[in-house]
Amino acid sequence: MNVLKKIMIAIEKTNIFVGKMMVGVTLLAVFVISFEVVMRYVFGRPTNWGHELMTLLFAIQYMFVAGYCHYHRAHVRVDVIYSTRKPRTRAFLDIFTSLFFFLFNGVLLYTCWTFYWSSQNMLGGGTIFGIEVPGELSLTDWAPPLYPVKFMMPFGALMLLLQGVVWFIRDLHFAITGREMR
Repeated sequence: MNVLKKIMIAIEKTNIFVGKMMVGVTLLAVFVISFEVVMRYVFGRPTNWGHELMTLLFAIQYMFVAGYCHYHRAHVRVDVIYSTRKPRTRAFLDIFTSLFFFLFNGVLLYTCWTFYWSSQNMLGGGTIFGIEVPGELSLTDWAPPLYPVKFMMPFGALMLLLQGVVWFIRDLHFAITGREMR
């Protein structure tokens, strides 16, 4: 049981770290788009990379914060039913709804992995020192590789799944014993 608790804590700490790291990514994206707006409208010299970089940074953030959000149990619920129940009943409701969560997350993880893997195996025309490098590149002049960003999708889905497993174990323990797992 001790090893399980350590693994659960490691998953939660990883999701917290990733969530806090995404604050920096969000600030960077805001800085980049602000720079782009100033360059475009004040100086009349738009960049060819600003909008795309901002989009890529927000794409990373979108998938990465899913586990962090689930750690705080901030996803959508039907609070009309949920909030009026006793804590133990809530744990049973969470166990029941986790079946749908795991089904959704399994499809999400599979789809994200397929999306990333197809991007990774494309021949995008990129070369480093004359050697062709596989992987999808953006179609803009800047042409950043897209597969690293697309890798964040299955990674974020995996972190969401792991956090869901942690909550499932905690809810199961609470539903059976009536005490929170510490």
